[in-house]
Amino acid sequence: MPASKPTRAPERGHRVAQARHRAGLTQPQLAEKVGVSRPTIARIETSGHAPSVTIALALSRELGESVETLFGGER
Repeated sequence: MPASKPTRAPERGHRVAQARHRAGLTQPQLAEKVGVSRPTIARIETSGHAPSVTIALALSRELGESVETLFGGER
């Protein structure tokens, strides 16, 4: 039986995008606040790319949401 690929969770990315919109930030603005590039924010939002713990914590702080809310499993 072939090994399965890990599944991505685009819904997590959508949570980040929704929180960013609620915060009134653009991708470039959020990227600057967090200290990453705009393409990194785009990857997180569109593909559910799992950021490092450091970036997840920074996103949580800037967006005013818990890490669990942004990146946790089921809501």
